[in-house]
Amino acid sequence: MRKANASLESVPELIGRWMGHLDLRVEARFQSSGDEEAFPNRVVVSGPDADWLAANRGQALDALQFLLHEAQGEREDHKLAYLDVKGARLFRMQEVMAMGRLAAERARELGSHTLGALSARERRWVHLVVSREEGLGTESEGTGTFKPVRVFKK
Repeated sequence: MRKANASLESVPELIGRWMGHLDLRVEARFQSSGDEEAFPNRVVVSGPDADWLAANRGQALDALQFLLHEAQGEREDHKLAYLDVKGARLFRMQEVMAMGRLAAERARELGSHTLGALSARERRWVHLVVSREEGLGTESEGTGTFKPVRVFKK
C-alpha cells in the first residue's frame, strides 16, 4: 500500500491549487451523490474553466482523478475522492444503476440477462444494485477493461 499524502479533506484545496498552476479557474467542493455506497466522496468541480475538464468525454477529468488518487495513496473506494463536472458522472451512475435494476427484472423473468460491455466502475454499480435484490447474482464475463455483466437467478 502506498503512503497516503493527501487527506480526503484536503482534496478541494488541492484541485484548486493544481488547476491554478494551469491557469484554470475552477472551484471544488464536496456534494453528496445521494448514494454514498455507490458514489462516495463526490467532489463537484465548477467554475468558468470546468467545461475544459469535461471535454472529450472527460479525459482531462479522468487524468486529474488519477493524479488525485495517486496523491491520496489510498485504494479503498470509501477513502478516495471522485470528481464530477456538471453532474455527468452522477447521471451516468444513475443511468447504469437503472440498467442494473432493469437487468434484474429481466433476469427474474427469463432466468438471466446480460448487459453490454461496461467499465470497472460501471460494473461495480451493477453488482451493487443487483446485490440489493433478493435471489439474484451477477458476474462479469470475458477479459479486458470493458466487460459485459450477466445478471442471473441464484
